[in-house]
Amino acid sequence: MEITYMVRGADGKQYGPVSLEQLDNWIREGRLPTQAQVRRSDMEYWAAAADFQELQPLFGANSSANNAAAPAVQGGALAAQRDPATAAQMKSGASWFYWIAGLSLINSVVAFTGSSWRFMLGLGITQIFDGFAANIGTGGKAVALGLDVLVTGVFILFGIFAYKGHTWAFITGMVLFTLDGLLILLFKDWLGVAFHAFVLFCLFRGMVACRQLNTHN
Repeated sequence: MEITYMVRGADGKQYGPVSLEQLDNWIREGRLPTQAQVRRSDMEYWAAAADFQELQPLFGANSSANNAAAPAVQGGALAAQRDPATAAQMKSGASWFYWIAGLSLINSVVAFTGSSWRFMLGLGITQIFDGFAANIGTGGKAVALGLDVLVTGVFILFGIFAYKGHTWAFITGMVLFTLDGLLILLFKDWLGVAFHAFVLFCLFRGMVACRQLNTHN
């Protein structure tokens, strides 16, 4: 599907959707300044026109001036400012680490109370801990809950570092989550395996975006 753009004018009205070629014409005519708010069809938020990599060459001297001032922003923050769509994809992927940790911890708390329902997205390793604890007693449940908190805490850390643009956090988290998926596969929990595969795809997209941003530093 062709990428299109919406432009928020100085009058507060929205214009578009228009193609990249039409934006080129507007820039040449002086109708689209670098600070104009633009939203691309694959984005959910507005950003300055000068922040889009595909528009920067069209601004000519204005784009060069923006790039000259850019070194004040360091590392991944600079790349994210230049390519907000890729930054959004990276952060979207990183957010799945929080979902994994949060839903797994909820599953563990529910298991601690003796209930049998759970979220499909939860970690398999925490379910194993909870299963063993159910046959031991209250003391065993407390130990299992502590181990669950430790495991989910690791995934929260992955989310924090991945959100900041650390590729290693994506890679390490994906490896561990894949191993966890193999545990679920042993129990033939096909729905859980399907969820693991979907989340791994989302994490992979986030990792790719993260590497692109780091490459542009």
